[in-house]
Amino acid sequence: MACREKEFSTTLDGIARVSGLKRSQIAKSYRSLVTELDLKIPIADPAECLARVASRARVSPKVEADAREILSRAEKAGITASLCPTGLAASALYLASLLNGHWLTQSAAAEAAGVREATVRKQSKRLRKTVEVRLGRTTRKKRLSWSELEASRSTDAEVPVRSLAR
Repeated sequence: MACREKEFSTTLDGIARVSGLKRSQIAKSYRSLVTELDLKIPIADPAECLARVASRARVSPKVEADAREILSRAEKAGITASLCPTGLAASALYLASLLNGHWLTQSAAAEAAGVREATVRKQSKRLRKTVEVRLGRTTRKKRLSWSELEASRSTDAEVPVRSLAR
């Protein structure tokens, strides 16, 4: 609670690591204190987490600035409340890196933030819809259809056929 009141960006996992307690114990105690004492604790700001996640992901200052812009648009749209701030910061970094042509993967962004890859995937989809981020065409190879595969095979190349029975 003290970290949140002083707007010091930290995670439950970080507190669990230094305290020697389980993350679930800390979360349960936190919720109990907030409920019993009827405290109004400020919600963690994803922009506060952004600098830490960006330095761990080793992205350029331009990518970090674009991610900050994405987060400010999301905050104006009202979608940042009740979401994991570090996950949101990682998702904004992921989108900003794609916009700038840097290839930060979802898993690298998730690892830098200490969240799951699914969190980055889900929140980046939500951010794209809300802040209307338009990504250009990626350089991924197009997957060929079966008819295109058949047409592209040369007639003299033999393809070994595997038997289902072994």
